[in-house]
Amino acid sequence: MGLVHEAGRKRPMPRDNQFANGRTLSALLDRTLLALSAVTTAILFAWLIYYSSYGLDLSDEGLYLNSIANPFAYAINMPPSLFGFVYHWPYQWAGGDIAVLRMASITLTMALGWILSFLVIGRLWTAGWPYAVVLSAGIGSLALLDCHRWGLTPGYYALAFQSILMVMIGLLLADRPARIRPVLGWIMVGIGGWCCFMAKPTTAAAIALVVLLYVVVLRRKSLLPMLGAALLALALLIVTAYLIDGGITGLVTRMVNSAEMETLAGAGHDVSHILRIDWLEISRAQLVIAVLVAIAVLLGILMGSTHKLLRSLTLAAVLIVTIAIALLGTDPISIKPSTLFLVPTFTCLGAMLYREGLVLRTQAPTSIALALTFLALPHLLALGSAANYWSVGSKDVLFWMLAVVAFLSPLAQEGRSVAALLPLAVVAQLLTASIVNGVLLKPYRQVTDLRAYTAVTRLPGGGELVLSQSFHDYLATARAQARAAGLEVGTPMVDLSGRSPGLLYVLETRALGLPWLFGRIPPGKASEAFGLPWLIEGYPGTNAVAVEALGLENCADLAKAWVLIEPDGPRRLDHDGVMASFGTGQADYVAAATFETPAPAYDADYPNAHRQFMLKPARPAALAEQSCREARRQRPDGQKRNQW
Repeated sequence: MGLVHEAGRKRPMPRDNQFANGRTLSALLDRTLLALSAVTTAILFAWLIYYSSYGLDLSDEGLYLNSIANPFAYAINMPPSLFGFVYHWPYQWAGGDIAVLRMASITLTMALGWILSFLVIGRLWTAGWPYAVVLSAGIGSLALLDCHRWGLTPGYYALAFQSILMVMIGLLLADRPARIRPVLGWIMVGIGGWCCFMAKPTTAAAIALVVLLYVVVLRRKSLLPMLGAALLALALLIVTAYLIDGGITGLVTRMVNSAEMETLAGAGHDVSHILRIDWLEISRAQLVIAVLVAIAVLLGILMGSTHKLLRSLTLAAVLIVTIAIALLGTDPISIKPSTLFLVPTFTCLGAMLYREGLVLRTQAPTSIALALTFLALPHLLALGSAANYWSVGSKDVLFWMLAVVAFLSPLAQEGRSVAALLPLAVVAQLLTASIVNGVLLKPYRQVTDLRAYTAVTRLPGGGELVLSQSFHDYLATARAQARAAGLEVGTPMVDLSGRSPGLLYVLETRALGLPWLFGRIPPGKASEAFGLPWLIEGYPGTNAVAVEALGLENCADLAKAWVLIEPDGPRRLDHDGVMASFGTGQADYVAAATFETPAPAYDADYPNAHRQFMLKPARPAALAEQSCREARRQRPDGQKRNQW
């Protein structure tokens, strides 16, 4: 009997061992997935850093580079943004190396996205350091999509995105109970607000309203610190005004004149077009992809504890596919901007059905406020853009994904650990890899597949970029012919091609009038380019803008300026009319260089090659200057222009 009794007492031991082994296996799976997710995030970041020295768009990036390299050279800014002044010091610190500037911007964006995701998870979920750090890095990798269309050189959209990240980080730090963190948080809100104004004043106004509503609804005691943040932003703005324009009056005049120039261009920036609701273009394929991804995310989050092994294997497979997309360039799925909004939306809608709407019924005020704020931020960032707001906002899908993190936070109250967010982080990494890979394959206005670029091209500042061979040859030919014709570094130049500001940067000349004297977008192409059916023609007033902008330049500079023209170009300016505004014509120049734009590398929207001419002034500078002054005196509105 004793032996039987002794044997009976030992029977439960295998079950205990099995339970312990199950917990050990579960912990091992979690740690393995966590490590694999961390490796995936590192690969995605390193992937973008590596290719940051590849490719160059001479239109938009040409605008950014001319604005950053010499922001003090212009009395007005189109668009009305002061981003060039903000990035000017980092550009100098990088020695003018475009690749280094891009790397610094990518690193800053990724770091800010990571920090914001970490603070959101820490604020709304119970999280240990390893989980919070890795999961927030995975979700934060969506910040890398700010490079949408491969515009890695930082411009006003990049600065606006970084600014909003800083503001939101500051608001979350301000909620911390410690003494130092709230102070640091409100300082970040002030600095972020100032940066946002420097990037996009329309977005800055909207963000100021968001901060006010957030504080009033959640923390009425923070009104005084919020006032301090506003005063800090105002102080920075006043200092900026004196450094740029000698005072507030000068800065206000600059911004007003810049806004008037936008109106003159017909860019669709009047109030009726700024405050609009655009249509989200959704294809059936993208709808199906979004539904399937959202279902998979919800199953991974809500049923992970009951099917641990299947969940872990599935997530591991997705992470391996993500790594394969980054390293091999194979993409089994094709994600479009609409999907980036639909996946978070369907995930939130599906979560409402869980346990009779538990997620919706148990929402805390903080999670509701954060979710609504994050949902609105991409549209606020796009506010004032001439492009479709959904297309612009999809660059900042990180905010939409953080809205999901906030919306699902009631799950933490019923005992779910932060590990439940792992499927969300894995999907974020997959979306990042798919979008970035698609951009690498079809970069904006460049030859397809950046991975095939091999031509190392030396650029101003001693930096190098890897370009397509045809694009490299185009730049090398233009530079060789210009130098042989006597074009010196720093020579003023008027670009009337309508789409080549980056060429002026590569030639190390000073673009007169504006960093980019952009040309009209032909009817039909405008609505396609901006994604707005009502926009029949893009920028119909570009010739008038060029005349007004060049009217702000000194006649002495215009007299010795070279001129770049593209007679048959799709976005050319009216050469005769614009040149007549400063008292000259094509007969006063000699063709010093002639070369062709590479096709289709130069502009995928207009794939045909076009001949460009670089005109060198043939008249004596004194005679040309006198002719310029005479032409201005004959114009009835000359006095007004000269006062700008």
